[in-house]
Amino acid sequence: MKYVFKNKLYLTTVFFIDLLGGILALPFKLFSRKKAVNVKRILLVRLDHIGDFVTTTPLFKNIKSHFSKAHLTVIINPAVFDLAKNNPYIDEIITFKASWFGRYASNLSMADFFKLIKRIRNGKFDIGIEPRGDFFSIILMFLGGVEYRIGYGVTGGGFLLNQEIKYNKNIHAIEKNLDVLRAMKVPIKNNFPQIYFSGPDKDFVETLLKNVKYNDKKAIVIHPYAGTQAKQWGESKFKQLIKELQADNYDIFIIGAKEDEESYDSVYDLRGKLNLPQLACLIKRIGFFIGLDSGPANIAATLDVPAVIICSGTNIAQNWIPNSSKVRFVLKETECKPCELKVCLKQKHFCMGDITVEEVMGEVSKF
Repeated sequence: MKYVFKNKLYLTTVFFIDLLGGILALPFKLFSRKKAVNVKRILLVRLDHIGDFVTTTPLFKNIKSHFSKAHLTVIINPAVFDLAKNNPYIDEIITFKASWFGRYASNLSMADFFKLIKRIRNGKFDIGIEPRGDFFSIILMFLGGVEYRIGYGVTGGGFLLNQEIKYNKNIHAIEKNLDVLRAMKVPIKNNFPQIYFSGPDKDFVETLLKNVKYNDKKAIVIHPYAGTQAKQWGESKFKQLIKELQADNYDIFIIGAKEDEESYDSVYDLRGKLNLPQLACLIKRIGFFIGLDSGPANIAATLDVPAVIICSGTNIAQNWIPNSSKVRFVLKETECKPCELKVCLKQKHFCMGDITVEEVMGEVSKF
């Protein structure tokens, strides 16, 4: 079965949609292009979250290396705009909040959806790349008149693609993304993510650090948050961890969103004060990171700094976090892993509840 759904109702529904759609689309596919030629304008759609965008960044350089004269447009979540704006291989950025990814309460505006379709149509794209396998993103490319569409059909809509790629769930997310380019016969010269930040971003962080007193030999950036309940370790454990680190003479910088309200003692609280490139600059400058399986963890791994990442059994974190020799994963092997759930259904949240502060401190001591 090519679909990624575990829910039988979803599986059955998508199967019949694809079956009917495939039958209706067959006459058009017989006369559609078998490959993209004279490529001048390329569209890449990636509407999900920070970590997903980070694992997609190797595509941009490889695309521009192969299609050196082509114009590359990306459609992304507004939350990752600051990460994308400094990337030298992206020519144009379009932002769209895809409510169907649903971590945050948001209603889909059909007016905005059709406005985006019109903008895609006006772009007259020769190639459309969708490396996630998102049904609605495929629809966007199809209705937007993208001439040659390539990607995964794992949530449905494969019949709307000119080239549907075989999905391998057991490989790293970066390799899944790059497999789309491999199917296009694009040589892969770069396969590690890259975060770009500007001079003003660096200056902002340097000015910020000049105004605080901290031990630059023993400082850690901590991000105690994750996008779902199933990935949370708990406020009390992070407070205990911070006390242990402070007792070992570490200075602590807490990062997160401005709406994160937990109170931590004797830390430098930078929640809500940094955009993503500035956050990356801070992690690089401090040179040590502790956090959950989340966007900042992906950024830290990309920056190749020592990082301790506390992982749930939601997914196989080693297949999502960029591979770096400086990353240490703290996790428990449980029978229900990977559950792919946003909320743990067990009476006890074993995969996170059984991780101790001592285990995390043990990984810190290895650096």
